[in-house]
Amino acid sequence: MTPVQRQRYGLLVHAVNAQTASHTASGSGLPADAAAKMIAKAITARKPRTRYTVGRDAALITSLARILPDRTLDRVIAAALRPHFPKESERAPRRRRRIDMAGYQ
Repeated sequence: MTPVQRQRYGLLVHAVNAQTASHTASGSGLPADAAAKMIAKAITARKPRTRYTVGRDAALITSLARILPDRTLDRVIAAALRPHFPKESERAPRRRRRIDMAGYQ
């Protein structure tokens, strides 16, 4: 990532990676063979669907996406990621942007 991308999305990428590692370590992650079976089904289907879901979490998110507004769904996903964000003390210090208000009236 570029420095700007890292500043904007670095914590989110960290949270997603931490959540994935947590699921993998606890054994609650999806076995690779389940994903492989779904891929095989998708590529051999006579009329493939637009999307395939693998696992309970994916099915739940897909179902919620049909009934919840986008912003609400974003909040649900953010709540699931929140425990995986680094604590404030572990974060790199944020540089504050200084806005020069001279000339703005």
